[in-house]
Amino acid sequence: MTENELFPSPVRYVSLYRRYRPLRFEEVVGQDAAVSVLRRSLQTGKTVHAYLFSGPRGCGKTSLARILSKALNCTDDNHGVEPCGICPSCQAITAGESLDVIEIDGASNRGIDEVRELKAHVSLAPFSSRRKVYIIDEVHMLTEPAFNALLKTLEEPPAHAVFILATTEPHKVPVTIRSRCQHIPFRRISGKDIAARLSLVCEKEGIAADEAALWELARQADGAMRDALSLLEQAIPLGSGAVTIDSVRAFLGGGSRSEMEKFAASFRTRPDLAVSDLMESLRRGTSMERILENLFLVFRDLWILKAWGETALEGLELSGEERAFLLGEVPSWTLEGLRGCLDTLSRLIGRVRTGMRTDVLSGLLLQGLGPAVLASGPTPKRDGVSLRQEQAVSQEERIPRLSPVVSDPEPTCDALPAIDIDAVRRFWIGLLESRDPEDRQIVAAITPARVLAGKGGVEVDFPPRDRICYELIRLERNRRRFQVLKEGVLGEIPFTFCCGKDRFFEKETPVMEAVPAGEDPNTIPWLRRDQSEDAERAKRKQETGPEAEPPRNASRNTTIEEMLSWFGGEILLVRTEDQESGIGGFEEGSAGE
Repeated sequence: MTENELFPSPVRYVSLYRRYRPLRFEEVVGQDAAVSVLRRSLQTGKTVHAYLFSGPRGCGKTSLARILSKALNCTDDNHGVEPCGICPSCQAITAGESLDVIEIDGASNRGIDEVRELKAHVSLAPFSSRRKVYIIDEVHMLTEPAFNALLKTLEEPPAHAVFILATTEPHKVPVTIRSRCQHIPFRRISGKDIAARLSLVCEKEGIAADEAALWELARQADGAMRDALSLLEQAIPLGSGAVTIDSVRAFLGGGSRSEMEKFAASFRTRPDLAVSDLMESLRRGTSMERILENLFLVFRDLWILKAWGETALEGLELSGEERAFLLGEVPSWTLEGLRGCLDTLSRLIGRVRTGMRTDVLSGLLLQGLGPAVLASGPTPKRDGVSLRQEQAVSQEERIPRLSPVVSDPEPTCDALPAIDIDAVRRFWIGLLESRDPEDRQIVAAITPARVLAGKGGVEVDFPPRDRICYELIRLERNRRRFQVLKEGVLGEIPFTFCCGKDRFFEKETPVMEAVPAGEDPNTIPWLRRDQSEDAERAKRKQETGPEAEPPRNASRNTTIEEMLSWFGGEILLVRTEDQESGIGGFEEGSAGE
């Protein structure tokens, strides 16, 4: 028995991301624009002496640099611009053994001494290839003296030298370097492309894989093919040679897209069970950040589908199972409820990294989702009539019965025309989608409003935080324009606008707040400019007489008036300096006063 038989050489395992690294242009996934530019330059023979590849990690910058190196040095011209992969030059570059393709890590060789050594060798002719190619990865890590030393070489390189600079942060590369390179940006690889590539790898490896598991890996990779293949390599042993959704959840730690879909559906129908499942997942160590991000994506997709229909799903990266879930779940939700869920989650995502305890975050999550989810769920009956029977007049598709207006006279039900809910809905959606320049202010004002219907007609309710929109619709010309548009479609159906305790009818002048005796009008929020000025003028007349009254527009800023005249603009609302907090203190006015 020979010595080699007694001590056989160990089999070297090569990781998936190295084994399935693209070797030809046609194998590069998700970078069609970059590949097209390089192919065209090779076909025309107009390759440049320096390239700058920029893009996120794991998207193929170094792999494409190696392919370009092989294409420049391939000795077989029968394959066009594609490297043959079988000539000595291609094989040496693939194995990383070519003396004419030098890969440099800019993070660990970032000083001026390393660049000086590079400059000393760059003028030497290639050993066995046509071109000498320098691939500098993470080039943005070079020091300023190193960049200055490299600058002259990039400006006047030897004819046989080609530089390929790769970086994830191109803005950190000095502009003097960038201006001497052909900049080719790379983009994140889509989840669909990553999932398809993972499926191909599993097929070649003879591994069974669930579609949902591959999509979860693709989503977790966040556009990086290298990360996706590394995650796949971790999932295979946990699934006993297969890639299942359970094995993926096992090493990702829970909070997957499918789990959050289940939570969203369960919280709407059986919140007690949903809460128990969430707490159990947190006890197992699931990251709260991962839960919030995936839950946000679920509600985002539901909101997009609810607002714009099934066609909008074409722009989302969804598997077949995820698409089926959205289509089956969306009828049970309203835009109002979905918007509330997104608002809650967007606030909490920013708090995850502040070190707040997980149980506190989970409590805030449930407290925020509760009202929003209940807005979409079954509603109690009132006076024998379910609120669900009062259909939507706006995109929220939910119209509760209005309570009577307390302080304003309201027409009796007998005097009111019958309300055609569908007609009101069509009118409101049509107004929101209007592109008429005369309607811009009205559309901007009513966008955050909620439309309700009841015995008193139609009520437009503005949240207190959007009081500025309520004040905008109160402007006389906007009220008149709204009335013209409404009567042209709905006739005499009365509309009431309200924000908190304030309300007014469309056909009447809004009742302005009275100035209490001895009060400074400027301290009263939402007081009209003309009313506050009239009150101040009257007070001044009583004290000093009419002679001392200053001109009405003496304090008007003439510079602002001149600027407004250039563009035909006008002042709609003005905030007074006396109002320090909130959005109170806006006043109505115009440039033409």
